[in-house]
Amino acid sequence: MRYENLKRLDAVQAALHCEHPDVWLFLLRTLSNGQPVSRASIADALGMSLHDVEMALGTFADAVYDDNGDVVACGLSLLPTPHAFKVCGKKLYIWCALDALMYPVALDQTVQVESRCPVTQNQVCMTVGPTGVSDVSPAEVVLSMVIPGKEAGCCNVRSSFCSGVHFISSNEAAATWMSQHPEAFIVSITEAWQLGYAVVQRRMERAAG
Repeated sequence: MRYENLKRLDAVQAALHCEHPDVWLFLLRTLSNGQPVSRASIADALGMSLHDVEMALGTFADAVYDDNGDVVACGLSLLPTPHAFKVCGKKLYIWCALDALMYPVALDQTVQVESRCPVTQNQVCMTVGPTGVSDVSPAEVVLSMVIPGKEAGCCNVRSSFCSGVHFISSNEAAATWMSQHPEAFIVSITEAWQLGYAVVQRRMERAAG
């Protein structure tokens, strides 16, 4: 089973590629300040033309914009979702459980995560930092995971991936979830954090390059 999970996690990591990791990282870090992100700010920060910014944002198919055309959600969200993400005193939101484990690495911040198990509706809480996860409650929490399609990329994942990636409060609840979602598989918090770390490191290396 562990070998099967490793193969599946490798497939997830490969699918979560990012064509514009520098734009992704800027969006993430700016949204973490609790502010919408304008196209002009992206262009200024990254030395891009507005046309190139527009082209890059076109690859972030699930990004959400406000009435001014500014980005308000791209994985990290200013708009409420079932997953709360508290960073630097600000209550923000994320699209799925894996985001909770990835973004503290990219932000180099320790955050508080609050979610709910979709099976039991029990609250799930934890502290996530750049080097790992602590204070997990309930202690037996695991993650449901699915393998996204090849077209998923960086931010084209909300329906094909995020909808299947949740914190599950116990092994018993995980068995119930699996019986209802045969496409899913279950991983430990540690396995999921290692996956998130690998995805973020690859993106950050490409952004720096």
